[in-house]
Amino acid sequence: MPSIRLTLVNNAKQNQKSAVILKTGESGADDLINDLLTLAKNKLRLKKAKVLFLNHGVELNEPSWLLDGKVAQDSNADPSQETIPTVSDLKFESMLLESEISAQISILAKKSFVDPEANVQLNRTAMLPGMRRVVGQPDLHPGNQYPIGATFITQKFIYPALIGNDIGCGMAVYKTRLSSNIKPQKIVDKLHHLEGRWTEGDPHEFLISQLGEEHSETGKAHLEQLGTLGGGNHFAEFVVIENRVDLEVCESLGLQDSNTYLIVHSGSRRFGQSVLEASNRMQTKAEKKLVGLDAESEVGQAYLKQHDLACAWARTNRELIAQRVLTRLNAEQDAEKILDIWHNNVEKKAIESIDPERPCWIHRKGAAPSDRGLVVIPGSRGHFSYLVMPQGDQSKNGFSLAHGAGRLLPRAKALQKRPQTSKQASISALQTTDLGSSVICEDTDLLFEEQPGAYKEITDIIDDLGPFVKVVAILRPICTYKMRRE
Repeated sequence: MPSIRLTLVNNAKQNQKSAVILKTGESGADDLINDLLTLAKNKLRLKKAKVLFLNHGVELNEPSWLLDGKVAQDSNADPSQETIPTVSDLKFESMLLESEISAQISILAKKSFVDPEANVQLNRTAMLPGMRRVVGQPDLHPGNQYPIGATFITQKFIYPALIGNDIGCGMAVYKTRLSSNIKPQKIVDKLHHLEGRWTEGDPHEFLISQLGEEHSETGKAHLEQLGTLGGGNHFAEFVVIENRVDLEVCESLGLQDSNTYLIVHSGSRRFGQSVLEASNRMQTKAEKKLVGLDAESEVGQAYLKQHDLACAWARTNRELIAQRVLTRLNAEQDAEKILDIWHNNVEKKAIESIDPERPCWIHRKGAAPSDRGLVVIPGSRGHFSYLVMPQGDQSKNGFSLAHGAGRLLPRAKALQKRPQTSKQASISALQTTDLGSSVICEDTDLLFEEQPGAYKEITDIIDDLGPFVKVVAILRPICTYKMRRE
């Protein structure tokens, strides 16, 4: 059904404003006006909404000009003189501006719980100029402004805010020569000194070896963080195969029950933050108001160049983290990388179902790509993780999958879930999971923020992704490293 994006403003009180989507369909003039009045009443919480005004005070009797119109509570109110984007003729089939078409919204969560605030944030992004498709993954949950566990597909515009500051955050999986019979305590005893700068080698030389001399210079300012996990939900986790579900794929990838595997989840650290901040400084006031950047503009191209370097830096960071972790266990030799994927990034892609002639931009904020083969979807620290292979029509899910279990509880609420026992007993209870694995986390707040109960059920996530994936293998955690006080 055709839609129009409008900004409703109560002219009597300029602090009342709401962006809405008006679905027009076969509605006549009177129906459209009544629909607008109803929207104004509900969205602006008015007792009565009787008269509509367009920009600069033109009273609306016939809906020939609706787009980005304004609504007044009564005919005596002075309409605002605030400049609004140019209106378009109601003959939207041929004349509606691209940036004013509402995006298609879909949420893949059926069994998994979705916080209502995440729905609100998801709908808000659908109103951004250039937005074509918004997909909430099963692990969808609220972010500071924009939801996490979501995919946003645009044309013309890119939105750095939808990617956030940890550009290139993602996950890598390594097959190691460690036996699957290794005792978790042996790993716990060996993993030390991973918090600070890597001192066993030269970080800059490592960066050059991965990116080349030219591209390594940009990330040189953040070398003290290269090879470090960071906080939040980042981790390095040793796992073993609980069940090889698809034996054919497992054999083709060399996935054996006899080996231990390492999952590394981390990103670009302060480098990504610096790229986002630089992008914000380069934008004009108008661009900041719109949030997005014209991808072909000088500012847009500058952001994309730095974005790509941040993604490469993040991948290099995961590589060095894996090297540091495996070196502690004398297992750095013969380690084989199974996969490495970003789940915080933007990339250009031709999508015929949206526009056969012009490319789109896929923004992923906590969403793994489903057009690059094998994907790992980890559960919380106390649950299984899943290796899956995308299947079916991936355009329906925005060419993306969930990147994990997704938060069930905000961090503040998770902190309130501390058991009413002694502090040390509470900490000890979370350092060993129900699956018998060990958790290395000596930041007490972080330990409680990341407790298994703060996350959704991973089985619900996998079930919701059912039409889009086949499970290749189920992985059991044996030791998760997050943070150690040195």
